[in-house]
Amino acid sequence: MSLLGLFGGTFDPIHNGHLRCAYEVQQALALDEIALLPNRLPPHKASPGVSAEQRLAMAQLAVADLPGLRVDPRELQRQTLSYTVDTLEELKAEQPERTLCFIVGMDSLLSFHRWHRPERILQLAHLVVCHRPGYALDVDSEAQHWLEQHRLSAPAQLRQQACGGIYLQPTTLLDIASSTIRAQLNQGQLPHFLLPPQVVAYIEQHQLYPRGDGGAGHKPL
Repeated sequence: MSLLGLFGGTFDPIHNGHLRCAYEVQQALALDEIALLPNRLPPHKASPGVSAEQRLAMAQLAVADLPGLRVDPRELQRQTLSYTVDTLEELKAEQPERTLCFIVGMDSLLSFHRWHRPERILQLAHLVVCHRPGYALDVDSEAQHWLEQHRLSAPAQLRQQACGGIYLQPTTLLDIASSTIRAQLNQGQLPHFLLPPQVVAYIEQHQLYPRGDGGAGHKPL
């Protein structure tokens, strides 16, 4: 059974933390491929500071030389909020034979019960949760209740059932945040080694995330 990984985010901008997580999951679980899904209007965040086209371009540059990773622009092409369940419905209709694995962080599992139609999400896909080894959930949390009902104990189970599982995948969690990168850029600093170099070059070329002193741009490094 073919496994398609899905990794959503605003990617404002995409950074090495995103890419490392996606790469490790793809390798550890032998996913056939992972599609990055840049959000247009995420329900839980402020609107991104750069255009959908620019965030798409940065994501495409970031994965251009990474086999097994690609970008799916469908959420950027909508004019509505980017609900995960809508994307999963579309993909399942297009590729009914594939098993969908939606990749999230532990913070997303903690709030999963507040997502739009979480029960339906698990009728369409598995959740793969990137987490730090040794991390424990509160025994009385909503996330723990979801995990008790749906937890998969081995990667092979992702192929044995079509949907409905939650699998915890240990990953190297790099302490990189898009908000921190935007703040650095706003101060005129280029965040080398936090982003792929081709993304840094795109940001500099297009003068994205301008300095807070009136948009004077970034100092070339």
